[in-house]
Amino acid sequence: MMGETEADRCANPGGSKYLIAYDSSDDLPDLFEVVKDLVECELGHHRAGLMLGLVDLGISSGGFVGGYYVVGGNAIVINRQAVGVIQARNPELVKPYHFYLLLHEFLHAVDILDEAECRGTAVALSARAFGKEHDVTRIARDFGAIFRDIIRPVYGFMPPEDTSIEIVSGFDRSSVNYIY
Repeated sequence: MMGETEADRCANPGGSKYLIAYDSSDDLPDLFEVVKDLVECELGHHRAGLMLGLVDLGISSGGFVGGYYVVGGNAIVINRQAVGVIQARNPELVKPYHFYLLLHEFLHAVDILDEAECRGTAVALSARAFGKEHDVTRIARDFGAIFRDIIRPVYGFMPPEDTSIEIVSGFDRSSVNYIY
């Protein structure tokens, strides 16, 4: 907004700003706008120009990769197959799962590269934004326990042959307001 200060933009009266924005988010680009605002207001870190890709990375008996950010790159990648399993088994956890993945990978994108530090920061930010018992915070705090049921023991797991990336349209839209 014109004339709005950083303090005004980051004000969180009653601690509800992020929860309201999260609840009104309808898709991944909406959730990402909440992630970026949270990280910038709480940590002072900003990164523009990121893309989001959805890829079939598979699930194995040993676990799964939920998503990743390539250091020095401009893309966050999310494992579409893991999301599909969560959608089938715990559909109420898809939105908080997406938020957590976007938060975690965005923290890497703003140079929090140490995995333990990134996880701890994600827990702290989630708790500040949503409270200690919100699903996003629970996932950030104990990802493995919450999603242990989607690890499927399959003998001879092979990664999928088709690893084409589906780019999510409109992602990081507040950073590219000159494209219509």
